[in-house]
Amino acid sequence: MSEPQDSAGKIRQARERRGSAQGLPDATTGPNNVNVSAKASQENIYASSLTFLTFSYRENLFGQLDKLVEQGKLLDGLIIDLMQTGYSLPLDALVKFTVFAKKLLKPQGVLLFIKGDGAITLTKDDPAGGLTFNVYDSPFGIFTRYPLLADYACATVSGIDRRRLKGGGSTLANHILSTSIPVLTVDGKSARADYSLPAPQNWVVQLIDDYSTVESIVRNVEARHHLPSDESLRILQELEAAKLIYPVFSRIQFLSNCYHNRKAFRLGRYMVACGIINEQQLQELLEKQQEAGWGKGQRSFIGLMAVRAGYINSRELEVLLDDQYLYGGYHKRTEDEAPGARSVNVETMRDSMIGSLGAIDTAGLLQSLATAKKTGLLTVENRDKTIVVAFAGGKPTHAKLNKLYGYNAMVEFLTTWAEGIFVFRDKGVSQELDAGCSLTHTLERMLLDSALYQDQIVQIINQFPQGRESIFERVWNFETLWLQLSQQPLRFMDESQLKVEDKEKIARLAGLIDGLSTLDEVIRGFDEWPTHMVVKSMFLLIDLKLANIQQSSLFRPLTIFEKIAQEMQEIIGKEDNKALLYSSLHYVHGDSPAKGRFHIDHEGRISVNLSQMKRAGVPVSAVLLELRRWMEAYLAYGRRQMDPALVDQIVARVINSNS
Repeated sequence: MSEPQDSAGKIRQARERRGSAQGLPDATTGPNNVNVSAKASQENIYASSLTFLTFSYRENLFGQLDKLVEQGKLLDGLIIDLMQTGYSLPLDALVKFTVFAKKLLKPQGVLLFIKGDGAITLTKDDPAGGLTFNVYDSPFGIFTRYPLLADYACATVSGIDRRRLKGGGSTLANHILSTSIPVLTVDGKSARADYSLPAPQNWVVQLIDDYSTVESIVRNVEARHHLPSDESLRILQELEAAKLIYPVFSRIQFLSNCYHNRKAFRLGRYMVACGIINEQQLQELLEKQQEAGWGKGQRSFIGLMAVRAGYINSRELEVLLDDQYLYGGYHKRTEDEAPGARSVNVETMRDSMIGSLGAIDTAGLLQSLATAKKTGLLTVENRDKTIVVAFAGGKPTHAKLNKLYGYNAMVEFLTTWAEGIFVFRDKGVSQELDAGCSLTHTLERMLLDSALYQDQIVQIINQFPQGRESIFERVWNFETLWLQLSQQPLRFMDESQLKVEDKEKIARLAGLIDGLSTLDEVIRGFDEWPTHMVVKSMFLLIDLKLANIQQSSLFRPLTIFEKIAQEMQEIIGKEDNKALLYSSLHYVHGDSPAKGRFHIDHEGRISVNLSQMKRAGVPVSAVLLELRRWMEAYLAYGRRQMDPALVDQIVARVINSNS
């Protein structure tokens, strides 16, 4: 038998061993909506190497997971369907899930909580043995890291549409995947040589030359064989699971976290995180390294030792060193690099650019792309915000930042962003940039406007006593007064006239000026406008005397009242004190809405229902008056039940201690 046939035989034997080791049912079982992954069809011969399960979050779920533990099951993916319950999980339930994740997941396995507007994962890819926690603002973000799991989730969780998978995921994670270079293992080279794989898998394998990126492979398969890109990615993950290529998908989250957190990493730890070697194998390599007498400055030889041990080949070592340099070194040589190691792989960086704001500001970033006459897609991420800008010949043509489009998106980016991870993909396109996102102003004009708006923001905020932490409150008859004033011509502080849509937005903005939220919270909460428009509108409302800067706090009087009630409770007892609180509240406010703004719990503690205040639109000054009247009535009731002098002593002591 020829060598390629021997290699193919080893692949089939390994696949059969993995398939038989699963021992899982082949269909959905029972009324509990437990969807169990079926064995792969003959057309998709490698899918059987990955085992996924889906459970709905129900009362008997932990009992079912206990049975899996008793049976010794190990899973690549465990999906918890939260479409009905959302993320309102008790803390003790989350703790139980982490315990089950450690017992049921294979290395690199994932526990996925999924609902319609997001996903949370606990992944077993921490080399130290712990779990890595990740949050996705869209359930489709799992596509980049786990294409097979995402496809399976679409098939087993109602409400998750497979057609939207391509649009999700972290931009950095997408960049890492698209620029990753698959390298064939020994078995992979045998399978590539003897054409033993089914047609779709064979199309992909034939294009893996150890130098082409994932993006290039996917694009060529789509052009030559009309195979959708998401199908090609799933095939690549199948090849990875069958160990025909070295890990690609399993290293995405590790590299993404290291780059976001500016955390350097050693080559040995990286190989463990990828699943190339396990912890024991790493320790063996380190022991051999020590026996050979290599010092600290030569630890990079651990990569060469891994090649000699057969864990990786020399080409994969080059790829790993490139990753270490780019994502863990911040363009600074690490002590793990081998003497004479190459610089970053040119193929990796030719079609894209990656970096962090801070080393370059927003204006400099846009101007550098314009100067280079770039055509492609710029994406910048910062926490829950993402801006996407399309360039054509160095000119920005479209922009979108969450709910801001076109000019407003660019102005917000230029005036307020100082941090973030940016990725530019040459010739990249985005389907979410439609005509509503188009830019009609030149970059030079937007840069000048943004500089002006930035000055205006600083000028206005400096006039507020607590700056961005200032709290604003609209007047009690705001709606009536604004209805009258909005009929007149109005101008912002820069003499620009308010349009009809501006007046409509200010009316909606006023709903956030509740006497409880700071200026920063109002800005973050009103995503229909860029920051400079929100700040100028707040200044306009103050100038029109429709809003005031909150001078007094609701929380200090509430704290004083609560401490007085606690001291009196120690004297007269819990039940009598609660009776005084209820009686005085009813005496002052009866069954009015004001009574519903206050709450007395079973321990006699008092609090204010802030959500009810916001819904009712009641100013804080009015609630302060209601609270003061209640406290006065409570003290009057207390003086009837106990020595008035003792009550006065308690009040004086509490007030003095809170001065």
